[in-house]
Amino acid sequence: MFEVAGPLALSVERLLVLAGVAIALLVGWLVSRRHGHHPAPTLGIMLVLGFVSARLVFVLIYLDDYLVEPLSVFDIGDGGMHFMAGITAAAAFALYRGWQQPDLRRPLTLAVLSGGTAWAIGTLSITQQQEPLPALPPVALTTLAGDSLNLQALNDRPLVVNLWATWCVPCRREMPVLAAAQQRHTEVRFVFINQAESAGQITDYLADEDLELDNVLLDASAVSGRLLNTRGLPSTYFFDANGNMIDFHVGELSGPGLSQQLRRLR
Repeated sequence: MFEVAGPLALSVERLLVLAGVAIALLVGWLVSRRHGHHPAPTLGIMLVLGFVSARLVFVLIYLDDYLVEPLSVFDIGDGGMHFMAGITAAAAFALYRGWQQPDLRRPLTLAVLSGGTAWAIGTLSITQQQEPLPALPPVALTTLAGDSLNLQALNDRPLVVNLWATWCVPCRREMPVLAAAQQRHTEVRFVFINQAESAGQITDYLADEDLELDNVLLDASAVSGRLLNTRGLPSTYFFDANGNMIDFHVGELSGPGLSQQLRRLR
């Protein structure tokens, strides 16, 4: 049974960041018991400044996509962050506070180093435990016209594979974004694999939503989801022209998030 990827679901990467912040606050508090200067206010400002800077730089990079829907700038659920911009802004503020308040240097330095080390160790451990991304599977699918088609036969160019269903609300919300990208990025092939629904259900949905999609395929037994280790719907997978998976995204894709992934395929 597939689950819908909810907007409040926290990725492992975000949980590691939160864990690093918690450890930094704890170490800062312990050290400040001797030195009398708790770095919590500075750490809080660093966190906010880093977050805002990371988001702002990402928005500027993909400004054309955000201009289509300006309010999506505030939709941080799309995961759009420029990591290095955030780190740079936070580090610059820490240096400024350390120069401004010498008594803060030791607790702040130890707090940042402890939190950063915990985050790095956690990230490295998760990376080493991750299994290699699966290659494009040779799945037998069916077109809306009833013809059989092997998924690998479509991999003559970079490939975006979207697993979806008509009952999945996030799937329906992201579909116009994917449809527009399919029309705009002809150098990439988009494939929409419906999970365990009938051709009639799919055709009715496309007509009701006035969507024109190429490569809409049926997977009656949801085999593709099992082979790709799908954790929920919607799920989108990005393959190069050799069938190697470059990345994947679980949950609703925004325009800027999709643009970021497509840039990696080129």
